[in-house]
Amino acid sequence: FWKSSTMPSGKGSKLLRYVEHRLRITLSDSRTITGTFLAFDKHLNLVLSDTEEFRTMRKGSRANVIEERQEKRNLGLIILRGENVVSIAV
Repeated sequence: FWKSSTMPSGKGSKLLRYVEHRLRITLSDSRTITGTFLAFDKHLNLVLSDTEEFRTMRKGSRANVIEERQEKRNLGLIILRGENVVSIAV
């Protein structure tokens, strides 16, 4: 995993700017993860601390949503597989 001491090129060098920042990450299954960005590797796997997961829970069918609520879960320190990341916001 890279921290600010090594300087990769390409996408990695842009990610280094955000080490120790709070990020909001959207996953391929529509969950949202918020946490402090600590490190990443060549596969763009991310290490986050103080992490919270937000999921939108819906009752009813896709066409006719009766109730929608958001569930929050504290996860702590996690490694997030880069393959699942759709977007990253600072």
